[in-house]
Amino acid sequence: MEERNIVISERVGGLLRRMPAFRDMGELELRELFAGEGLIRFREYRAGETIIREGERDRWVYYLVSGQARVLSQEVEVAVLSRYGDIFGEMGPMRGRPRNATVVAASDVTCFAVDLSLLDRLPAEDRQRKTKLLEAVFNDVVHERLAKANDDASALRRDLVMAESAMVGLTDRVRELERRVADLTRENQNLRRALEAREAGGAGAAGGRGVGQK
Repeated sequence: MEERNIVISERVGGLLRRMPAFRDMGELELRELFAGEGLIRFREYRAGETIIREGERDRWVYYLVSGQARVLSQEVEVAVLSRYGDIFGEMGPMRGRPRNATVVAASDVTCFAVDLSLLDRLPAEDRQRKTKLLEAVFNDVVHERLAKANDDASALRRDLVMAESAMVGLTDRVRELERRVADLTRENQNLRRALEAREAGGAGAAGGRGVGQK
């Protein structure tokens, strides 16, 4: 991983405002939010590098700039981040809890990293104001995720209904095939008995002619 400190220049501010989390902030708000050395950094990760490790504690929050990152919970992939401005790693630092997922760079990744621990070193008035700004940002992200989760849940319910309908149709077809197999089995048994009867009758007739000839 490589990193460097950055300041909120016009270019950096433009990059941040392209992200959903900061699109409604003005330049002055961004400068105020990230005023202070080391509060925001630019980080680069190579494919395969771990950005966040499940169970660990730290205060870094990340905003994706480029590349793809895999989100894993208990070693099971639960999401892939690829959209410019995707935020990740915010839940643990905001709640003061260990990380609940691992994030690994699926390709070369660049991102902005915000160190929330620096907020604790600010005067109380500044800390309260910046914390409120960040909380508003995170709330917007959470609401967006909930909306997407609801959409995904609705789509899943539709898929389940369609699958159930398909299963009902498939079950009916299977039952019909079972009936046809049973009918064919009975017909085959009847045909076998008929052939056996004919063979038995033919053998009896042949035996009768042989006795008459003697």
